[in-house]
Amino acid sequence: MHTTRTHRTGRRSLVLLLAVVALVASSCSGRSDSDGSSKTSTDKGGGTETTGVVDTADCPDNGTDGISDGTITLASSFPQSGLTAAFAQISKGYKAYFDKVNADGGVEVAGKKYQIKVVDKDDEYQPAKTVQNINDEVGTDGSKAFAVFNVVGTANNVAIRESLGGNCVPNVFAATGSPVWGNADYPWTIGSTLAPYTVEAKAFADYLKENKPDASVAMLVQDDDFGKAYEEGFKQQIEGSDITIKQVKTYKAGTDDVTAQVTSLAASGADTFFNGATLLACPNALNAAQTAKWDAVTFVSGTCISKTLMGIAGDAANDVLATTNIMDPLNPAFADNADMKEYFSTLKEYGADDVDPENGIVAYGDTQGALLVEILESLDTLDRSSLMNKMYDLKDVTGGLLIPGVEVNTSPDDRFLAEDVQMIQYDASKKYFTNVGDVLDFEGTTTDITPADLINS
Repeated sequence: MHTTRTHRTGRRSLVLLLAVVALVASSCSGRSDSDGSSKTSTDKGGGTETTGVVDTADCPDNGTDGISDGTITLASSFPQSGLTAAFAQISKGYKAYFDKVNADGGVEVAGKKYQIKVVDKDDEYQPAKTVQNINDEVGTDGSKAFAVFNVVGTANNVAIRESLGGNCVPNVFAATGSPVWGNADYPWTIGSTLAPYTVEAKAFADYLKENKPDASVAMLVQDDDFGKAYEEGFKQQIEGSDITIKQVKTYKAGTDDVTAQVTSLAASGADTFFNGATLLACPNALNAAQTAKWDAVTFVSGTCISKTLMGIAGDAANDVLATTNIMDPLNPAFADNADMKEYFSTLKEYGADDVDPENGIVAYGDTQGALLVEILESLDTLDRSSLMNKMYDLKDVTGGLLIPGVEVNTSPDDRFLAEDVQMIQYDASKKYFTNVGDVLDFEGTTTDITPADLINS
């Protein structure tokens, strides 16, 4: 078994909060089970009887496709050019990790070792190109890659979830914090350790309730489901409090210049800025707020906390708040952490020439790779349904650069990998985030704190 990362299991002492609403298990084709129960089904690909979330009764005979010659082939699609190319740094992290695993003999599954191969293409963050890429890499019948891994973007993953489900091909660690990955109608797609955006919204709402209970808030959000999750999630969490929303401004995805929106928000008189933007729009919004001399308590999306984006904002990012569950490679508090030391060692030996190990987005990628290896090694049978059912049966899993105290737990009724978050605050002079308070345990609560329409879409 691969053992280069220490697994920090069994340390949860907090009481887990169980979701009230149980999500209905469903078939690979997207049809919901009428009785709401998990099914026992025969895996046509592996020939074993499995009990779990995914129903293989209507699956093609492809459960082990993408596994050959001692190699597990994964497919991915993400922006590698254009304004969104920064997301490609995610792959730098997990590819280096996989290269190390391969050099050590490979990932051991059910007593046999396999090399991990990732085939990826550039989709420029465009869902239509994602569809074409995945069709090419997986095959329209699901006969090529074993699974899809770490596709970036909510709309991009939504665009492929039905076809992948119809062919019973796992889509794991979707690189987006959308709450839609809790939709029980699509059990073959599951999210990553990016916390649901509604969890981020709750963390900030709770912070304000404790530290600024009469806050007046102005929000900048993207004009799509990404922004909707922040806006609706935050509004729900401040109901019944003295926190008010002065104004909400939107911008279109792919837009960088949000000066007009931020100028209006600053003029609203709000004393708090919820900056739910991503990519260049996020640091540009911080710079616009500074230009407007808007002195506000500021929260930024977890998609905005990379070294690159904070660097663009510079002093304008000082003291901004965010949430994460990944250790910041720049934070000296983690310098002696064994997993952090191994991370830097791995990137030095196996990383691409242009990789920056100090970039948090690379650390995120490393963590997704480490967790996938850990999950594969826990399987009794290497086939698609076994992998997918295991994704819904994770207990106190740690690995990669998850902040100590953060654990991954899933079940058929709780489909979210990451619900523990740490509030963090940026120090522009030191150029890293410091931790604020303790790890926040929202385990099992995402369904409760998320408007149902955001999940069931």
